[in-house]
Amino acid sequence: MTQAATLPAFAAQAVKKALHDIPMNATVGVQITDVGVGWATGEAPDTAPFRNHLGTIHAGVQFLLAEAVSGAAFAGAFAAQLVGAVPLIEKLETHYVNRAVGDLTARAEAADAAQVAAAHAEFAQDGRARLVINVTVQDGEGKDVMRAVAHWYLRARPQAK
Repeated sequence: MTQAATLPAFAAQAVKKALHDIPMNATVGVQITDVGVGWATGEAPDTAPFRNHLGTIHAGVQFLLAEAVSGAAFAGAFAAQLVGAVPLIEKLETHYVNRAVGDLTARAEAADAAQVAAAHAEFAQDGRARLVINVTVQDGEGKDVMRAVAHWYLRARPQAK
């Protein structure tokens, strides 16, 4: 996105906590470092148990980081709606472009503010919306190691009768 719209601190903390509380993210050390409206950043440490047969960071760790940071960006875009809605990832298209050496960082963001606004309008009208989030993961050497496109879906929770 061209502008990095921010969230109120309490909302950013709630998004971070929700993603940090996912056991798999905690297992590999995935952390969300910052989150705003339709964007987020995160990191994962390089630790020996999560290296592959080449001695580099396993693709699974990169995948978890990409999923988590894209989820944070999505949640940031819909922070006000999450109380009454369920976010779900439909698809994460990944492209591993280099071997990952050292701690990982990632940035996820919706293409632009218009895309986020259109998703909000769709949710307001239909009680569901989709949003595509682009992710770049870099390693400790500052090179891109993975690029991903996350397809997220939001649906309103059924009303209790």
